[in-house]
Amino acid sequence: MDVEKKVIGTIEKYKLIRKADKVVVALSGGKDSTSILYILKKLGYDVHGLMIDLYLGGWSDVHRENMTRFCGELGVPLTVVNLKSEIGQGICFVKAVLAKKRGLTGCTVCGIVKRWILNRWARKMGADVIVTGHNLDDEAQNVLMNFLKGNVLLGVNSSPATGGGITRDSGFGGRRSEVGGFVQRVKPLFFVPESEILKYAKKKGFDILYDRCPCAFGTYRVGIREWVRSVSDKEKLKIVKGFQKLIPELRKDDVREMKKCRKCGEPSRGEICSACKIFECL
Repeated sequence: MDVEKKVIGTIEKYKLIRKADKVVVALSGGKDSTSILYILKKLGYDVHGLMIDLYLGGWSDVHRENMTRFCGELGVPLTVVNLKSEIGQGICFVKAVLAKKRGLTGCTVCGIVKRWILNRWARKMGADVIVTGHNLDDEAQNVLMNFLKGNVLLGVNSSPATGGGITRDSGFGGRRSEVGGFVQRVKPLFFVPESEILKYAKKKGFDILYDRCPCAFGTYRVGIREWVRSVSDKEKLKIVKGFQKLIPELRKDDVREMKKCRKCGEPSRGEICSACKIFECL
């Protein structure tokens, strides 16, 4: 597969990014986000990196150093957000508390906290879009996880552009979804298998860590991920595209109203957002 060509096709088909946009790429330091940063820069987009230092010991240190060097070589501005400065604790402490108090798994907690920080900081940076490195394998996992949990509505916003489309909100001066303050998230790697991204990153010689997150074990997502690995890329694509066909009907049943969290002001489905519910436990 020509990964760059697939990215270009997805961007054009779903109108994900315009050349005039300020594009903030959420960087983890892994192959997916590193590859999409490189590709978008190569394609001439106004790219800025945004990374969260999760305080996962040496693993985080190496990722931060790698991305600082990589962005410097590409001439891409990089903003690193210190998690302890943001919420007062590193992610390991947060996950341990939430596992004990609310029975939430590490991946769930980490995902909620990261999305909350990324949206706040992308808005501070004046981003028109946030680009994430989610790939075909990630999306297939999400479809299967939500189905097995008996709540397919959890994936109602699953698409190359979160929310299913791009709109403008002049109140915030940039590209947004239907809720003020929510920076549009886009996934140019949506239809690219993880195996192809790995080949691409290694062919380009990216000097990064290719290891999984040290906390990614013993969770529901990890179990699903292992099963998805046994499925062919063609079958993964069928799973994801099949679910995309269901989304228009699912949205008719999704009556949840988007609000603003009364504590932090971020977009929320309830009076208090999921991130603030986590922070209440700390």
